[in-house]
Amino acid sequence: MFEGPAAFVDIETNGGNGDRGRITEIAIIRVEGGEVVDEFVSLVNPGSPIPHWITSLTGITNADVASAPYFDDIADDVNRILSGAVFVAHNVRFDYSFVKRQLEAAGYPFRPKLFCTVRMSRALYAEHKGHSLEKIIARHGISVNGRHRAYDDAKAIHDFTRLAIAEKGIEAFRDSVARQLKTRSLPPNLDEASFGSIPQTPGVYIFEDSVGAPLYVGKSVNLRQRVMSHFSSDTRIAKEMKLSQGSHNVSFIQTETEIEALLLESAKVKELQPVHNRLLRRRTKQTVLVRQYDASGYMKMVLESRDLSEETDLDSIYGVYATRSQAKARLEELVRTFDLCPKLMGLEKSKGACFRYHLGQCKGACVGEELNDSYNRRVQYALERSKIESWPFAGELAIKISSTKALIVDQWVIKGYLTAVSEGVNSIERIKNGFDVDTYKILRSYIRQNKTKVFLLASLGDAV
Repeated sequence: MFEGPAAFVDIETNGGNGDRGRITEIAIIRVEGGEVVDEFVSLVNPGSPIPHWITSLTGITNADVASAPYFDDIADDVNRILSGAVFVAHNVRFDYSFVKRQLEAAGYPFRPKLFCTVRMSRALYAEHKGHSLEKIIARHGISVNGRHRAYDDAKAIHDFTRLAIAEKGIEAFRDSVARQLKTRSLPPNLDEASFGSIPQTPGVYIFEDSVGAPLYVGKSVNLRQRVMSHFSSDTRIAKEMKLSQGSHNVSFIQTETEIEALLLESAKVKELQPVHNRLLRRRTKQTVLVRQYDASGYMKMVLESRDLSEETDLDSIYGVYATRSQAKARLEELVRTFDLCPKLMGLEKSKGACFRYHLGQCKGACVGEELNDSYNRRVQYALERSKIESWPFAGELAIKISSTKALIVDQWVIKGYLTAVSEGVNSIERIKNGFDVDTYKILRSYIRQNKTKVFLLASLGDAV
């Protein structure tokens, strides 16, 4: 089959992810020169209860593993039978991630060559739809005593590999092996040809599931390198494993510059609402911290739910938060750090002095003992980083993002694009847009770092 030994592996697990994931059963069939030379099968005590839904799937109960060895007890045997062999499994990076983590925790470094029978099936039987082990067993008439038990599944992938060699020929099989060993990090359902088409340029990439629904949107100055980094870390990071296992395609949009990729990523996440993106997903309304003044001239803060895309008075916005609880947690931290009044900061409703005043931790702004100018300056300083900065320019800006292209921006809103058609001749494309806090952060950072690329549109002249 292979030029050297191969170990056909299957595991059952407790259903946990990352550090909580544990093996409950393992089976290994070692093959050398096309012949089975060793086998290892064992239940494994995971050290924690097996969920009911896992028992329903595998039939392995807590009683079954109660007297079984812990993985550390069998690690030496597992390491011995795997030593020097190609690690073969159906959806190999999943099984490998568990075995690698538990072997290395027991003191055995483990980095074998990997071969995935899902990818082999996709390569050699491309005419078929569906390459799960269930479908392969049914399609090829492979004899199996019981599904979702480690030895039966390990034997099934061994039998399938022998069958594939017999039907497709040893050369086609070896070609599949060679291609897999060159791209060992690719997930089982991602076509190698489609990955090869991803360019090494700036842009936005979109992981998609089996029906084309978006799973995750990201950006990079090197699309191919960034996409591969997700897959190379999937054996260590649980969320990357979930993304890797669910991805069937990666689409991409090239951009000329990094800032275009940043802005496009933010827009695409809000448009597509992918399940694995959280920070940039659009909420119709967000919790904002609004500045007001009381009758005595003291600055006070009010938490409100607003749609910032329709907001025109941004000067009064002193913070934007995903949830009300996040906003309150941040305010409580600022109250403690800067000795602010929790009553004026909107955290406490009471008549007279606030509770911290009675503890000697408020300087008395709530009862007029601290001058309003002194208190207001401290509030301004405390909230300086979270406040939406007032538009500091006397009109629309042209922000150069390439040698021929500039963004037209006013009040932190992208109003259009300016393109240099020829010397002294510019083309302007206007768009309808509203304020977006993520776009605001991207633009503010870019302007601060690229001051020589920022011009007032009215005075631009031949600058572009």
